[in-house]
Amino acid sequence: MSVLGYSYISILYELTTVFYPFAALVLILVSLTAQALSVEDDAGRQVSLEQPARRIVTLAPHLTEQLFSLGVGRRIIATVEYSDYPKEALSIPRIGGAEEISAEVILALQPDLVVAWDSGSPIEVLALLESLGVVVYRASSQSLLGVSKTLSDLAVLTQQSEVAAPLIAAFNADVEKATSLYRNKRTVSVFYQLWYEPLMTANKQQMINEMITLCGGRNLFANQTEVVPQTSVESIVVLSPEVILVPEQGTPINWQERWKVWPEISAVRHQHLYTLNADLVNRPTLRSVQGLRQICYLLDKVRSH
Repeated sequence: MSVLGYSYISILYELTTVFYPFAALVLILVSLTAQALSVEDDAGRQVSLEQPARRIVTLAPHLTEQLFSLGVGRRIIATVEYSDYPKEALSIPRIGGAEEISAEVILALQPDLVVAWDSGSPIEVLALLESLGVVVYRASSQSLLGVSKTLSDLAVLTQQSEVAAPLIAAFNADVEKATSLYRNKRTVSVFYQLWYEPLMTANKQQMINEMITLCGGRNLFANQTEVVPQTSVESIVVLSPEVILVPEQGTPINWQERWKVWPEISAVRHQHLYTLNADLVNRPTLRSVQGLRQICYLLDKVRSH
C-alpha cells in the first residue's frame, strides 16, 4: 500500500530518520536538566529537585545572604532571626531562632527546599522534615572555599548557575589577590577574642582561623580540641600575642580598657587591639573577602610597627 506514491515503510523510515535525532536530543536535555538539579550537600547526601526551588526556607543568616547573592531572595518564604543582610531580608517572615525551629511550622509553609546549617539546625527537626518528604540541603562548611561550594550548589538547585559562575570566579580571584602579598611575610601571633565573659576564642575549624592563616598570622588556639575554646586572661598574658582581634558585635565598647592593665602582653604594649565586623569574619558569604582584607591589613600594620 502507498500514500501519494510513497509506501508506508518508506514514510515510516523518513519519519524515524527526521524525528529520532530530535527526540534523542530532547531526552538528552531532559536528562541533563534532571542531573543539573541534583547536588551533594556538605553532609554527603544527594539533594535533588524536579524543578528549580521556588519556595525556600533558610535556617541560617548566611544562607539567606547567599541566596540573595544569586538574585533569588524573593523565593525565600521564611527564615530565622538575625537574617539581616541585605536589608531586603528583613522583610522575610521569621520562624524563630536557628535552634528553635519547628517542623510543623515549616511543613505548613509547604517549601520545595529547606536550606539548613548542618551544625546549627536541630538534627531531629531536619530528620523529621526529610522523613515527611521535604527536600533539605545541609551546608556545614566554615571556610572561604566553602563559600564557593555552597553558592554553586544553591545556584544549581535554583537554576542560577549562570549567575553564580562570575560571582564565584570574582570571589576566588579576590581571595587570591588579598593573600598573595602576605604568604612570605613574617608570621604574626594572633588572639581572636570571640567572647569576653567567659573569655572564649576559636580553633582551626572556624573561618576566622583560615583568614588569619592566609594573611600570614598564627592563631594561638588553632589546635585546641574545642571549636570554641575557653581561656583566661592569665593564659593570654603568658602567650603574649602580637595582636588581639575582637568582633564588634556583642563586645563591650570599652573592651580595650580591660586589656590595658596588662602591658606585659605585646599587643597591649604596642596598642594593637582591633575590632572586626563579625558578619564579615563569621558568616561564610561573598562578603567574607572584605573581612579577609581587613585582617590582612591589620596584621601587616603589626609587622610595620
